[in-house]
Amino acid sequence: MDLGNVRKIDIDKETRQSHLDYAMSGRLSFSTPAIISASLFLFLFILAACAPAPTPYAPPTPMLSHPAKVFDVDIPSPASAARMSDARPNLIFLFTDDQPYHTVDYMPTVKNELMANGVVFDNAFATTPLCCPSRASILSGEYVHNHQVYTNTLPLGGATRFRDKEALSLWIHEAGYRTAYFGKYLNGYEDLQPYGYVPPGWDVWKSFLSKNLTTVEDKGNMQYYFDFSMSENGTAVMYEKSKDNFSADVVTRNALEFIRDSRDEPFMMMVSYYNPHSPYISASRHKDSFRAGEDYWDWVQYRPPNFNEKDVSDKPAYIAELSPLSPAEIDTAHKQILRSLLSVDDGVASILSALEKAGIKENTVIIFSTDNGMTLGDHRFGVTKNCPYEACIKVPFVAYAPKYYPHRVETKIVANIDIASTFAELAGAKIPDTVDGASLVPLLKNPDAKWREDILLEHWRTNEGVGAMIPQYYAVRNAEWKYVEYETGETELYDLVNDPYELENLSGKFKYKDIESALSKRLQELKKE
Repeated sequence: MDLGNVRKIDIDKETRQSHLDYAMSGRLSFSTPAIISASLFLFLFILAACAPAPTPYAPPTPMLSHPAKVFDVDIPSPASAARMSDARPNLIFLFTDDQPYHTVDYMPTVKNELMANGVVFDNAFATTPLCCPSRASILSGEYVHNHQVYTNTLPLGGATRFRDKEALSLWIHEAGYRTAYFGKYLNGYEDLQPYGYVPPGWDVWKSFLSKNLTTVEDKGNMQYYFDFSMSENGTAVMYEKSKDNFSADVVTRNALEFIRDSRDEPFMMMVSYYNPHSPYISASRHKDSFRAGEDYWDWVQYRPPNFNEKDVSDKPAYIAELSPLSPAEIDTAHKQILRSLLSVDDGVASILSALEKAGIKENTVIIFSTDNGMTLGDHRFGVTKNCPYEACIKVPFVAYAPKYYPHRVETKIVANIDIASTFAELAGAKIPDTVDGASLVPLLKNPDAKWREDILLEHWRTNEGVGAMIPQYYAVRNAEWKYVEYETGETELYDLVNDPYELENLSGKFKYKDIESALSKRLQELKKE
């Protein structure tokens, strides 16, 4: 069945019903042609009503036999008795760069350990679906309109705009924690002075340095995978290209060494992988994964009902200006992304192993997520971000601490702005009044805890790429509805219960005017928070 026609049938239901009602009301002369016409209308209406809804995309479950590569670290002895008697948990935030929501299903350790034994947040969002703004929100707990890192690059964004003296690292450090940051920091980090600058509050700092190459934002840099440099506590260190110097593995080894060296004191560690950001590079050991004849993997094409959406007449004008990638191009990028993520999964397995060896796994809270989601052909977008649709804003989000919080799937709305306050509460640190997010601790403890009902989404035009095509927007998203207002005056309204793939824009329809009015009012309130 042509999925593009399903939407047209749904849109025309009310029209056909009105014609049918009119015919049956006696206001038409029931000559033989009229009866045939009415019968045809009735047949089409029944056919449309009985038509099956678009089949939701359901990715396969990875085979359990896929062996993760576990990097070893020599830990001569478990954590000290004094540390074990200290109730303060260790805190680890593991995150990726530009990870499509569904791809966690292809990460065996994340899927079969973190998600199987942790709290899986099924409605988690990046309030601004772009790298630098989202990362600034993670570090500050603030909406983008408050921390004002609007995009990835100057004049509206980049690392130089971030107020790092108000960040999470200082709160946790002042609470008596040893802190470390490994991997990608904020876009434009190399512009901070002095070169290799270490932001306040970090005891151990090893972050990627760019070589000031000019690249199109959507395409990323090969240099963050191979042949890269890092600021190691303020000193630039070069990693020549070699199989052992794949960046994800370097980040993982740094994390393992920190666990070894910090096992006798409470610590917070942020592990920020560049994977699977474009150009979607993978470790050499994964080059054959998801290819024909490979034994471990069951790969299926990503084909949600909104894939390269055919009828976008109800969408904002910029959607029609997009140049969709071909299905084959999407499939290639999809498999490259999955291969790239396998080294992250190896890192997760290695970190869990090191925690176990150090005797502190049970006393550690891990959150796994990403900075923003990514489209894979959704709504005619290629492989990109920034949009207000679910593929861009929805992110994987798992809190793993089986000793404290038993496994469940939580459907309440959480976001990147909640991470800072969550870690602050767990560490016993003071949460500043500037924070917009909420600590997840009450919700982790009690599924019935009072919680937010909606979240604000924001976007500012970028300097280049697809993000420059998308007009500035604000949106509100709750459990049932999403409402978007663009700077152009265009609006979108989606019934997420009956139309989870956002195929039919209901904005402006009389039937939904009260809902749209209420959501618009709520959006203005959220913009002032």
